[in-house]
Amino acid sequence: MDPDIDRWFPYPGYRPHQREMLEAAAEIVRTGGHSVFMVDAPTGSGKTSILSALLAARNDQQIVVVLRTVSQVSIYLDEIKKIRQNTNKRPRVAYLVGKAKTCQLRDEMDSVYMGCDLLKIMTRQLLESKMREYMYLAGRSQDTVYDPSKDESLLELIMDEREGERSCCPYYLLSKEAYLFDGEIKFRSSRKAQEVGRAIGDNIIYLDELDEHCGDMCPYEAMALSAEDADVVILNYNHVFDDTYRDAMYNWLGLDPEKTILLIDEAHNLGDTVRAVNSDVLSQFSVKKAIKEVESSRMKARKAGLNKSLAVAEQILPRIMKFMEKMNEKGTSSEEWFDPHMFSDFVFGESLVREDDRMVAELMNLGDVIARQKESGSESSEMHLQKVGDFLFMLNFAKNDEAYVPLKYTDKRQVGGNTYTSTTLEIRNLDPSLQIESVVGQHHATIMISGTFSPPEAYELYYFAKNGRATIITLPNQFPPENRLVLTASRATTQSSLRDDRDNVTEIQQHLESFIAGVPGNVVVYFTSYNLLNQYMDICTTVAKAAGKQIYLEPRDSKEVSSVLARFFQAGLKSATKPGVLLAVAGGKMSEGIDYRGEALKGAMVVGLPLTAYTEIQKTVNEYYKSKYGNKQGMFIAYTLPAMNRALQALGRVHRAADEDGVLVLCDFRFASKGGMGVREYLPDWMDREMKVCSGRESAQLIADWVKHHKRAEVPLETKGLLNVETDNNEVQEPILQTGKIKKTRLLNILAKIARSKERFYLGTINNQLKKEDRLDSTQLKEMFTDEDFSRLGLKACYVHSIGEVEVKHIRKNDK
Repeated sequence: MDPDIDRWFPYPGYRPHQREMLEAAAEIVRTGGHSVFMVDAPTGSGKTSILSALLAARNDQQIVVVLRTVSQVSIYLDEIKKIRQNTNKRPRVAYLVGKAKTCQLRDEMDSVYMGCDLLKIMTRQLLESKMREYMYLAGRSQDTVYDPSKDESLLELIMDEREGERSCCPYYLLSKEAYLFDGEIKFRSSRKAQEVGRAIGDNIIYLDELDEHCGDMCPYEAMALSAEDADVVILNYNHVFDDTYRDAMYNWLGLDPEKTILLIDEAHNLGDTVRAVNSDVLSQFSVKKAIKEVESSRMKARKAGLNKSLAVAEQILPRIMKFMEKMNEKGTSSEEWFDPHMFSDFVFGESLVREDDRMVAELMNLGDVIARQKESGSESSEMHLQKVGDFLFMLNFAKNDEAYVPLKYTDKRQVGGNTYTSTTLEIRNLDPSLQIESVVGQHHATIMISGTFSPPEAYELYYFAKNGRATIITLPNQFPPENRLVLTASRATTQSSLRDDRDNVTEIQQHLESFIAGVPGNVVVYFTSYNLLNQYMDICTTVAKAAGKQIYLEPRDSKEVSSVLARFFQAGLKSATKPGVLLAVAGGKMSEGIDYRGEALKGAMVVGLPLTAYTEIQKTVNEYYKSKYGNKQGMFIAYTLPAMNRALQALGRVHRAADEDGVLVLCDFRFASKGGMGVREYLPDWMDREMKVCSGRESAQLIADWVKHHKRAEVPLETKGLLNVETDNNEVQEPILQTGKIKKTRLLNILAKIARSKERFYLGTINNQLKKEDRLDSTQLKEMFTDEDFSRLGLKACYVHSIGEVEVKHIRKNDK
């Protein structure tokens, strides 16, 4: 056992298997060498506490926690707070979230990022001007420092400025000071900003407290300062996995990748994020803006000697616009592949000598010059010409690499009585493995955690293009099985060939009726698409009304999600008279990242296997992965794995704490089948084990019986990790991480755990706690244990010949 982990662990006891997980994470950190640890641990396993193990095991490394959403920041701040309160450790933490959440002037701007960039430019120009005035009055020396907080006339001037009339950002201004270095005016953080930054590290400051804590300082600048000596820095996925962001962010925060440990939360989302980062989109709007940028900068470009670059831009941009206009005429709303070679011929083909790469370089060079001119002229730094250049650069990948697919699609929108069409071009990345390996290979160690890494070996292959790259641990579900009912349809399906079949529709309707009417309290039904939701809207509404429940619909507009959820949560309160039925889409706005705690949700149902629509683009994705990994594995990673994750994430909304209970329904026979179209073998072990396969009519009785008879159970704690097993020498042996062969001490721990909750059981139930590759048949299990093993645990065993199993039960006083 590692005493350092105990010293950092902030809770009175460990959950089952939690200690094993922490020990393994600590070993990965000590090993370093760009090693990877993937943790597949359901909700309730205590995954967040891995942070304490990383803090215990590190030397001089910093820990970067990588999150997908801002809402997760508070979870890790809570964890740091508990470490500070319940141990003698004082780790420092900093976080950086988007300016839309931290900018003090965010309510004044339509676009926070553009507005912030413009105000920063204007503020630096003001600082430089004031520094020159100060040097003129005070004299020029290498020690000259201009602190705007001491310039009362300036403060009086800027503090009276109103919204829309600002000459600078007052918060950024007071976060900086100007000084001389080698005769040039430079900028650095002000003393006051440094004090605020240090104070943030000394305390736990939550996002909603940040404005008040920073006062007249820029929160973004203060948080960056606090990161310089932080033990833990919280960033988002883009900060770390976008090369441009990461290089700039790490330089700004003083992070060295080789001395940094990555902790990636909700890592099942990493692939999609990295693919998006490595994709590029060009809208018709950006092309129009780029043309205007070139027109307005023509004279300055000629004076700068950029005649060639200007000529290239004036040739290329109209050709791109003409291509998009032709797409508008076709009016294709769905995604379609376009030929990158034909596009290049159309755009660059008018040149007598084709030098596509040189022309793109000229375009990007012109974009850089115009950007600098904008900055010096206090204009927004957003550059559409650079966006065009970046897209044309990415086009080369689409020509030469099958992992990049060129797409086009056209949007139509109504404004007044007119219809406007606009084409968008995209270079979409299909494979995140190269980028993930590149980033992970630069860091000391990486820990990836998820509640739905199922199956983890498939995610490892998807992320690293090979198996064996990571150490993998899968933890069993810690929540008592008595607290849940897992049902799967025996006949119903949303397969396209049977979707409108009368008997199949009736079967789905019966499952919906059984679920909505039979489960007390709030329930949610996830469909594979909005079209399917609309198909069953009437039956859901009718059943809900008869059951005294209110229907809530997932809104198409993400801005309305919070208000719908608030009403739905209110309906779930015990004091409410009308529970809710939320109809949503698997993989949509309401299926992940939302905590439906307590009485907010008593059941979740997924109607259909939520596969991506089988479009020509999806076929391209499938073919890419089939050619890379073979038909079976490739098809699974490209098509089935994302669907499995959507389903598991949707069902995971119900049980968010150990004392919560509820009903989980997978309404498609493919979840109950193995081989062929079936996906049962890919479900988590606990779900496969507990699943009851039933018809729509049978589900009504199963739900009614469970609601009537089940009793809520609680999760036991283990005082020092896994259950201790005493040897003849009264020594405690630690369970060993599975790396191939299962160890007897591990089996003894499992045996002892089962004995705590059951009076009588079969030895084969040990396999329920093991990975599939580690499971043993009845003969192997029988030979693994001796009578002394059972006796030391207060058990006795008897071989039952009729079923070929070993029955285990507790020794009673009257037992011989």
